[in-house]
Amino acid sequence: MVTSPQTTTLSSAAWKNAVIVGLGATGFSVARYLFGRGMQVTVVDAQLNPPLAMQLAKIAPGIDIRTGGGDINNLRSADVLIISPGVSLDHPTVRKAQDIGIEIVGDIELFARAVAAPVIGITGSNGKSTVTQWLAVLLRVAGHKVLVGGNIGPPALDLLADELPECYVLELSSFQLESTQSLCLRAGAILNVTPDHLDRYVDLTAYQAAKWRIAKGSQTLVINRQDPFLVQQAANYSGALVTFGLDAPSGPNDLGIIRAHGDDWLTRGDERLISVTEISLIGRHNLANALAAMALALEFTRLTPQALCSGLRAFDGLPHRCEVVGDWRGIRWINDSKGTNVGATIAALEGLDRPVVLIAGGQAKTADFSGLSSVLSERATHLVVFGQDAKHIARSVDASIGVTQVERLAQAIDVAAGAAHRGDVILFSPACASYDQFDNFEHRGDVFRQLVKERHA
Repeated sequence: MVTSPQTTTLSSAAWKNAVIVGLGATGFSVARYLFGRGMQVTVVDAQLNPPLAMQLAKIAPGIDIRTGGGDINNLRSADVLIISPGVSLDHPTVRKAQDIGIEIVGDIELFARAVAAPVIGITGSNGKSTVTQWLAVLLRVAGHKVLVGGNIGPPALDLLADELPECYVLELSSFQLESTQSLCLRAGAILNVTPDHLDRYVDLTAYQAAKWRIAKGSQTLVINRQDPFLVQQAANYSGALVTFGLDAPSGPNDLGIIRAHGDDWLTRGDERLISVTEISLIGRHNLANALAAMALALEFTRLTPQALCSGLRAFDGLPHRCEVVGDWRGIRWINDSKGTNVGATIAALEGLDRPVVLIAGGQAKTADFSGLSSVLSERATHLVVFGQDAKHIARSVDASIGVTQVERLAQAIDVAAGAAHRGDVILFSPACASYDQFDNFEHRGDVFRQLVKERHA
């Protein structure tokens, strides 16, 4: 085992001048990484005062930081343009770089050209973070040294400063995959693909194509066999394929659920692994997440599936993802603030076995909410909508339940509490982005949790 930090250099040795677009956490990590390797670095950010600008200037005094959009007259002298995940390929600077033949990459591409240990990658519209962290637990149970990052936790390039692990586990967004060409994965997973980020992509097809890019570099591809798009794509896929789903496994290496002796079991092929009652996370979508994590773990470790089951039992989930806030007066409150798209909220609703009062709302990202109608009619007793696009959501949903529209989250909580009865669940799963009233989904979830606890103090 190597115990010193990695020193692998970029394969693109001819690069001398780099322009980075975006100075968020990823742009900061790219700037620090390239500056430390002797490159001339220019960073451009549209904000007048990016929060990380002063910190970057302090640790890398030779970097040229241009804020407020910046003047990029020296773009022609750049060898490479590195874009942050939040920067679209349609950004004017990116288009200009394409026109003059400059290579365009993201931080994951830089990571791919420098990494010296196996990598497992996870993408999907929903469940990425849960599967990423659950997989890390499983691999650590198996005794492996694992580093986790990418779209969750540390940016991928920051992981290269640590001791070389046996395996990297990366959460990968569609934005990151867009600008990645040479990432080779021991195993890659696509958990699901449902409409999201349609404020960035031309259409759903473009978003789906970005997700499918992970398949290109995967030695083994793990997919959800109950996702129509993935099933369609897999029909023409010639590589090694493992599937998971909430039905019975379709092959000896596939994972699923079977009914035996009056109980549901997670299984691999015909082998029963663990009763679903031993999984602490709520919601059937988390059973799918457990199966995906196990499928990926088995592509890396030599341990038997049974030996990994303690890791399935040990994982108790992540904040803001179907997180139980508490039970008061026979009503359970659940914080699913990470439910930032319609697919996530549908999964949360379908995973509950009690009547639901749903709180949703925020920035809709041009989403179509009509898909909520049938599941709300089946599982919910009331819908409370709040925030910037509350009216749009209320008009889009055709469900046989009551709908109340309010402005603020605190008001939504009051209405939901009044509409719920003993035995119900109040589910906060917004199906929207948070930026109309909150810093991010974590802030939104923290506020929800605090308001609920204050209400019952």
